[in-house]
Amino acid sequence: MDIKRVASGIPGFDPLIEGGFPQGKTYLITGEPGTAKSIFCMQFVLQGLKEGEKAVYVAIDDKPADIIEQAASLGWELAPYIEKKQLLILDASSYFGTRMGGGKDKTVDVQKVIVDLSGYVQRMEAKRVVIDPAGPLVLLRDSTSRIQDQARMLVHSLQTNLGTTNLLTTYSVPRIGEKSVHGIEEYLVAGTIVLEMVWMNNRFIRTIIIEKMRSTAMELGQYEFSIVKGEGIVVQPPLEDKLASSL
Repeated sequence: MDIKRVASGIPGFDPLIEGGFPQGKTYLITGEPGTAKSIFCMQFVLQGLKEGEKAVYVAIDDKPADIIEQAASLGWELAPYIEKKQLLILDASSYFGTRMGGGKDKTVDVQKVIVDLSGYVQRMEAKRVVIDPAGPLVLLRDSTSRIQDQARMLVHSLQTNLGTTNLLTTYSVPRIGEKSVHGIEEYLVAGTIVLEMVWMNNRFIRTIIIEKMRSTAMELGQYEFSIVKGEGIVVQPPLEDKLASSL
């Protein structure tokens, strides 16, 4: 059976995953702060907008104005798409209640978030959804099992209620001598992409690793990428090829 693929909008990336993301699934974009997770998501959304699709971008940590400003710094104007009601940037701060003393309540009604999001998606007939970052929706001051339940509910609801292709971002926490912890279990999503900063040849370089991509034959590898104004993330050949050519 042929699998319909969704273009990522990231130069050099889609050939690594047989032409794009399998449509209608949820993917995790993870990495430490400053590794370009939001830029990845913006390119994904922009690609859909250029193809005439509609998209919803759920901003958790940033205000919609911050997303628009960051996009503009890379040469992307989102305002025309917003004015044409092709793009909706949602401010999700209202889902986080306030406790006595002015702090933020860590308990979030994930089901309400999904119900509200489903309404927006259906009215717009959106094809792409980004939740950036998704971690605050599920990382509670509670037991590990409770966190897993929240994450499972979020991913399952996206899959069954929206019918969109979705990107979730989350922060990864490095552990010495161990694999990084991504915040949302990889088995819940159809694919996991890790963005990292690597020290090489006396400088830091940005890299991308595709840890998992269901329904896709792919080569495991770590790929360098640069951030280019007007283009965003541009993926380079595998690091091992670069090292071999320098010998």
